[in-house]
Amino acid sequence: MMHRLLMIRILLLSTACLVTIAACTPNERAAIPARGKDGVTVALASPVGYVKVGDRRIAWHPAPGVSRYEVVVSDSVEVPIFTAVTVDTQVVLPDAFQYSLSQNYRWYVTAYRDRDSTAWRSPVAVYRLEGEGRRMPPLPKP
Repeated sequence: MMHRLLMIRILLLSTACLVTIAACTPNERAAIPARGKDGVTVALASPVGYVKVGDRRIAWHPAPGVSRYEVVVSDSVEVPIFTAVTVDTQVVLPDAFQYSLSQNYRWYVTAYRDRDSTAWRSPVAVYRLEGEGRRMPPLPKP
């Protein structure tokens, strides 16, 4: 019973976090923390909400003791469309990458500490291209 209550609580917290993240207005940036064991936090910085066509930078805040990060960007149906592993706290999408008005994009970061094979994953952030011609419903509001 306790395990089921914990799972429900995690689901509710995850959903609330996603709704809060998705409610950003254009040009707004948010820090989205995810506290792991040992107090390590993977906090996303940008993009969140709406982006312009030329916005290609994906950034997060550094976490202490982390050896490397893996960032994954996926499309509306959660198919990964970009992944990268880096020691830095940002990546830039390649010039060949084209945003679509009909997609929401999701991204998250997994932080790895190699000395003891520990990993922490951030919450998922949602963003989309701003502009007219959108076929998707608006991002959810809190």
